[in-house]
Parts: sequence; C-alpha cells; structure tokens
Amino acid sequence: MPLSDRVRRLAARFAAASGEPAAEPQSTPQEQRLAEPQSTELLGQEAPVSLAAPWSTADPREILGSRVAPNSYKIDRSLVSAPLAAQPMPTNAWWQNLVIEGGDQPVVTAPYMVKCLSGAVVVCAPTALAEPKFVASVWHDDWRVELPSSQRSLVAFDAVSATVDYSGAASVPLARGAVFTTVVLHTPTALRLSTIHAIIGVRPGSAPGVWLVQLNNGATWLVCCEGGAALQQCGMSELYSDTCVSGAVRLALVPSNDDSAVESLVAARHAIVVGGDVAIHNSTFTIDWRVQGAGEPLVCALPHHQSALLEPQWADDVGTYWFIKGQMRVARGCQWRWREDLEPLGFAGSTPLTDVHRARLCELVAADARELPEDLAVLPQDPYFFGKALARAARIALIADEAGAHESRDLALQRACAWLEPWLAGTNCSPLVYDSEWHGIVSRAGLHDPHVDFGQGRYNDHHFHYGYFAYAAAAILKLAPHWGTRARLDQLDLLVRDFGNCSAHDTAFPLLRCFDFFDGHSWAAGLFPFADSRNQESTSEAINAYYGAFLYASVTDRHEIATCMRAVLQLEARTARMYWHLDDLAADIYPAPYAGSHAVVGILWSSKVDYTTFFGSNPEYIYGIQLIPYTPALALVVKRQWIERIWDKHLRAVADGSETESWREMIDLAYAVVDKPATFERISRVSTHDDGNSASNAYYWVATAPLN
Repeated sequence: MPLSDRVRRLAARFAAASGEPAAEPQSTPQEQRLAEPQSTELLGQEAPVSLAAPWSTADPREILGSRVAPNSYKIDRSLVSAPLAAQPMPTNAWWQNLVIEGGDQPVVTAPYMVKCLSGAVVVCAPTALAEPKFVASVWHDDWRVELPSSQRSLVAFDAVSATVDYSGAASVPLARGAVFTTVVLHTPTALRLSTIHAIIGVRPGSAPGVWLVQLNNGATWLVCCEGGAALQQCGMSELYSDTCVSGAVRLALVPSNDDSAVESLVAARHAIVVGGDVAIHNSTFTIDWRVQGAGEPLVCALPHHQSALLEPQWADDVGTYWFIKGQMRVARGCQWRWREDLEPLGFAGSTPLTDVHRARLCELVAADARELPEDLAVLPQDPYFFGKALARAARIALIADEAGAHESRDLALQRACAWLEPWLAGTNCSPLVYDSEWHGIVSRAGLHDPHVDFGQGRYNDHHFHYGYFAYAAAAILKLAPHWGTRARLDQLDLLVRDFGNCSAHDTAFPLLRCFDFFDGHSWAAGLFPFADSRNQESTSEAINAYYGAFLYASVTDRHEIATCMRAVLQLEARTARMYWHLDDLAADIYPAPYAGSHAVVGILWSSKVDYTTFFGSNPEYIYGIQLIPYTPALALVVKRQWIERIWDKHLRAVADGSETESWREMIDLAYAVVDKPATFERISRVSTHDDGNSASNAYYWVATAPLN
C-alpha cells in the first residue's frame, strides 16, 4: 500500500476512534506509483518497543493508593489523536511543541525547523546568528505550504519521528535528520507555496515534477511533486501548480552548487523516512529508519554520529547542512549503528584510596555525618533540593564505608533512611503522586501550580530530581540490602520508572521520558513551549540520573536494565563533551565569537546555545552547573586534556572570581584531574559547601579522580 493511502487509512482509523466521521480513503493513480515500504509498519511504534526488561509492570495506582490524581494541565485533545492521548504521552520529546499551548511553536527536525499551523506547514532552514554570549538559529519562513484543512493533530510518534495529520486531507511525517521535509496531500489540492524571500529563478529538474527554485537570500531549494505536477511562479514569492496535486510534496535545501548534489537529491526523492525503530544491545545503538517509497533515504548525521557510525555510506556529494550543533553530514541508507566505548564505572572512584587518604576521610566523614540533621522539618521540602540532600547523606555513608569509618557510615545511613521514609510513605509536606493525565510521578503541589518545585508538575527536570533519589537508593541498598523491602522497592521503582522506563511493557510511563535517541542526550524542559524548542542546562545532573539508575538496577539484580542504563549514560556523557564542552571532543561545533570566548554552554536548546543559566549569569554558575554533583560518574566528562586546555584560559579566573566559595569549590575540584596537590591546597580554603556536596566528598573526589 503506498504512503499516501496508508496515512489516510491510519488517519481514518484515528478519526473513527474519536467518534468523528471519516470517508473511506481511495488511492489515486499517482499514489499507486509509490513503492512498498521496507518495513511492515508505516508510522509510530505500533509494535511494542523494549530496550530492556521493564523495571516493573506494577500498577502505580495499586502501589500508591489514594496518591493518584489528574494534572490540572490537560492534554490538548484537539492536537492529539484519541488513541495517543489514551497512552502514556511523552512530556520532554523533541516534538513537544506540537501538542502544547496551541502547538504553533517550531519543532526542530535537524537540519530544518518546522511549524505545523492551522491550514499550513512552514519550513525553515535556519541560518546562524553568532554573538559572544549566544548562538541562535534565525527563523525565516523559507516555505509555507498551504493545506486543505485547518484542523491538525499528532497521530503517531516514535523515538525519531512524529506525524501530524490534517483531518485526513494531508499529513506531515517529521523525521529527525531527514534531508527532505515532506507534506503528503491525500486529496487533490491546488498546491500553493510561498516564501518570505524573493524567488529569482524557477527551472525544471531532471525528472517530471522536480523543480529547482533560487531565492534572493542565496539559497537553492529542490521541490519535488509526486505525479509530475508543474509549478509556476506567481508574483515575487509564490509558486502554484496548474493542476491539482495528490501525493508527496517534498522540499530540500540544496547545500552545494555542484550538479551532483542536485542529482543525488533527485535520486532520493521517492524514499520518504516515516519513522524509525531504535534498539540498544550492550553498548551498541541502532536506528532502523522506516522508509516508504523506492530507493535509499538521505538522513543528516550530527557530529556525534559522524565520529561513531559503523560502516556509514556518506553522500558527501550532497554537501553539508548547517545546524546549531555543527555541520550535518548526509548518510545514505536505512540503518545506523554505533557503539559507545564504556569506561569502567561503579560506586568507587577511579583511583584507589591510600592509607593517608583513609585516615583523613575518617576525620571528615565523622564531622559530616554528625552535621546531618535528625529533625526532618529542617530538610528541604521540594523534590530537587531534598534529592540533593538525600544523595549527599548517602554519599557520606558510602565514603565512610570505603574509608573504614563504620560508625560514621551507620549514622549517615540511618539519617538517609529516616529522611527518605516519609517521601515513600507520602507523609511529607507535598507528597509524590501518580499523575493519571500525563502518566508520571509529580509532587502534589505541582499538579496545580506550574511554577512550584521547579516546574515539577509540568515534568521539568524530572531526571535531575529523581536521579538524586535513585543514586541515594542505590547507595542505601548497597550498604543495607535488608532495608529493601518489597513495599519500599515498589515505591522507589516508581521514581526510576518515571524517567528511566526501558520497556513498552511498562504501560504506566513513557519510554525514557527525557532521553533523545537522535540528539544523544536528554531534554529537561517538560510541558513548557519555547520558540527555541527543547532545552537542557545541567548535563552533569543528567549524567547523575542515569548513573543513579544504573547503580540502582545493579544492586537490585536487574542486569539487563543496568546494561541499558549504562549505555545511555555513556552516550549522554559523550554528547555532553561534544555539545556543552567547547574544545573537548570537537573544536569546531560553534562559530566565533562564541567559540573562543567560553569553554562551556550554559543552556543548550534545540536551536540555540546560551552562555547563561536559568538562575543567573555568573560565570561560576555557568561552569559549575555542568560539574554537579561530584561522583565517580563525573569522571566520564571531566577529562584531563580538556581541563588542562581551559584552566589557564577560563577556569582559574572563573573560580577566583566566584562570589561564593561553594561555587568556587565546584570549579576548583575539576582541576583534580590535572594536579591533585594543587587542588587539595585550593579547596583547603573552603568552609561552606554546595548543598549537594560535603567536605568528605570534595576530598574523596580529589583523592580518587583519574589522572588520564
């Protein structure tokens, strides 16, 4: 069955499920010319996707009892098909802008940005605006495709694609990295395209329905109309077809003036990427692109793909596409595979403790453990800062255990267990509840207030928050396995399942809520729309989340999940080094003057980088937020060659200029991978630590940090 017909039938099925009338779709002659797909499914993940075994399939309602409530922020069912709205909906996906607050903000497919509006789809090949403190993707309406229907809804998605349907009259399969942006017209339509630029040339290509359009901004676009429709220019900025068009209309920027680039694009015009199946086996990642139509697809690879893909077929004659994360290189073919090189990682640091270190740590953990409050009322009441405090206590217990300070270990462990108990029982100030609307664990206060608890109720930063809980739970269970009763493990599982669900067999939560398989890292923004689309600030806290999940899976003997989490963790770390660290794994990701002025990105958006944080623009905040918390997992991203390269140029001045000694310590500790004695001397001046750090943890990091 051809693409256009199958999409119409899928849309008709969704319309029937929602009670709306839908005409039985009929194939047109043009549609019949499309080849059969290379996979049996067209759109979305209709077959269950499991990266590993589920943590659990226990119903959160049975575990939590009365702690179940719907979110006051509802799924917009005018923008989401009924079948999708009935299942766990992603809350941090790259396409999230399609379904929140009217759905009119852009989504970033890379290299394009796309708006799905009422009655139109707008496509942009962004251009760079580089300033000392940001690099932005400049939006311009390169092409606006008028559609025969104004009502739109998300009808399918998977890990690397999303499909928007326009009342069965048209559909838009959005696939990450696709060289073509595609609009499929299911009913004969008078095609009209307009651009904000002036059209200075339109000429036919080498096949029927293929047109090369030159714009006055210097760009050349390939426009391909299924069925061989002819295009004519109208005025300065419009194109129209002299006959009605059915089937696929495809738009691609031609990045090179070479004729071979055009011919390669023309040859690939029938291969439409409509989705992708993802898998993780040990440390190997696979994306099988689902393709409708004849030929092999062209898909743009990001820099972290380019350095890792196994046996890629590069289509370098096409040229490269600019994107916020660097030049995208075009690959030909239906499968991507790459392997992450796993570094040794566990509870302990990279370098064994010496007797001198143990003796000093025994002194430090004794003082740190005594300072842990017994009074629960003085503890933070929100999930983020409580999670940091809890993980800090658990970390003190682990360090004490390794140093042989058993009394301090037992005291810190006792405090951590006592602190955690009310959060598991739901007797804390703002209990954690299961959100039956969006299928996740949120604070009760967050159900009704989008700003409380750092946007917790709108799924902002969930992996940051619950990552601290996961790490603390793993530490507690390592030191006191008997504490892990079935009831406690069920409660803890819910927190890890919220952000780390690996299996579609767990129908209570979406798959890996925050992690993006194409970008290779997580998004934190939740259900908040932004013109720059998704964002993530603290890569180190994302790393901590998957580190915590990896350790928790390990101590609870869920080795398949642990393997999956370890692979995700390694990829998150590698992309942090590539896209948040300047001059680490790559030196040419961002243009000057941003490059050369800074050594980190504060906030990475889907289409922008910012040298700032959400809580302030002090340099120590911008660098420090990429360095918390200090655990053995931070060694995955704090590498000697990088710190050596940026210490004298950036980091030393940032540390010395810090307004607070706790943030200064965060910067100073990074220098341990270069010079341990100098770092011990620098942190000896510190008397106040970050609320997730301690004197013993700072000392432990320096003592055990890797030097290579």
